[in-house]
Amino acid sequence: MHEETENRIRLPLLRARVTSATSAAQWIRDGMTVGMSGFTRAGDAKAVPLARAERARQEPLKITLMTGASLGGEVDKTLTEAGVLARRMPFQADPVLRAAINRGEVMYVDQHLSETVEMLRTRQIAPIDIAIIEAVAITETGALIPTTSVGNSASFAILADKVIVEINLSQSLVLEGLHDIFIPKYRPMREPMPLMTPHDRIGTTAIEIAADKIVAIVFTKNSTVPPPSCHPMPKQRRLPASWTLPRARRLRCRRKKAPRSLAISRNTKTGWCCVRKRSATTLRSSGDWASSPSTPRWRPISTATSTPPMCWAPT
Repeated sequence: MHEETENRIRLPLLRARVTSATSAAQWIRDGMTVGMSGFTRAGDAKAVPLARAERARQEPLKITLMTGASLGGEVDKTLTEAGVLARRMPFQADPVLRAAINRGEVMYVDQHLSETVEMLRTRQIAPIDIAIIEAVAITETGALIPTTSVGNSASFAILADKVIVEINLSQSLVLEGLHDIFIPKYRPMREPMPLMTPHDRIGTTAIEIAADKIVAIVFTKNSTVPPPSCHPMPKQRRLPASWTLPRARRLRCRRKKAPRSLAISRNTKTGWCCVRKRSATTLRSSGDWASSPSTPRWRPISTATSTPPMCWAPT
């Protein structure tokens, strides 16, 4: 374990700050604004939030929780059931938390994660008191090497007064060097991102923060919890097996009798169909994508609310 500690915590003065999740959770106090790593079940803090939720059942407290996206491992659910959450932003996907929001028990702001960071940087919302970041290691300068996501983690760690680090031993050290973390300048001096080619690197491989901000380090071995597998719906069960192939290969156009208001043509080279109705032109393969002459960009359309394509069939 001593060798593992040296490999994961390369700044010697930080090794004395290794503690348990229960002890680290005591840094989170009532009324604080907490920023947590995690992006849809990847790279989320797992041990400290659950320890804080367990303690909150005996010592009630309320916090404002910010993340990059939804959290995995039922963290949102556990915090909600323990009555920890007073405010939540910018995204969540847990049914228990959603119900609490709809009942008015938890205040919620649904916004893009970049808007949250921009508001934090310009002090339009309350600053981060403490950040909980999952990392694979801490460098010689005290920088945090994220595990499998970044999202808002870098901004949370930079803007927070204090930082708790969860070092996940189940994540390999080969993740070091994967990330390219770029922090733009403050407005109005912000410049374009200097990314010119796909292989350019414009940032750093770790989150650079002052080492004295790290108040606790917790070792965990909790792997990322995959999303639950859902059983197919009745309509999905009726899909032919050939639909498992790529769409471009599995779908071909076949003329069918169409209403007089539709004019159907086929591109013999690509197999795509063009359905014209009045002045609008919609290019469809499987009914999932559409474009029009006035809208050059591709945009998704809902197959649940749109008329099914009239001229395609799997072969």
